[in-house]
Formats: sequence, structure tokens, C-alpha cells
Amino acid sequence: MSLKQRPLLDDDALDQFAGITGIGWTAAALGYLSAALGFSNDFIAGFVTEPQSLLYLGAVLFVATVGLDRLRTTRDGDRE
Repeated sequence: MSLKQRPLLDDDALDQFAGITGIGWTAAALGYLSAALGFSNDFIAGFVTEPQSLLYLGAVLFVATVGLDRLRTTRDGDRE
């Protein structure tokens, strides 16, 4: 009698998280560029005090997106 281990996240959940983080790092990078070029408004300035925090947030979300994509690729390889 063996118990089959259930995955913590299914494929749809991984795709959704990767999509959210992908949108997040894209928005953070665009926010940083607009602040660095001087196109930022009070709305962006109200959320962050320095444009570099948007750059750091974008980098963290980018790494999360790459990690989730790699996890998905690894899980797909295990099934074959």
C-alpha cells in the first residue's frame, strides 16, 4: 500500500503565479524607467520614495518568474 504524493501546487497555479510575477516585474521596470526619465507623477511618488526601490522590486519579481518557469519545466520533465 503506497501513498502517492500530491503536488503542493498544480500546473495551473504555477502558471498563474508566473503570470502575476511577470506582470509585476514588467510594471516595476516601466515605473522605474518613467521615474528615472522624469515622467513620474505624484501617484508613483506616493508609493515609493526612491525609484531604485522599483528597480529592486522588479529584480526580485523577475527572479521569481524565472524560478517558477524553471520549476514548471522540471515538473514537466519528471512526467515524461
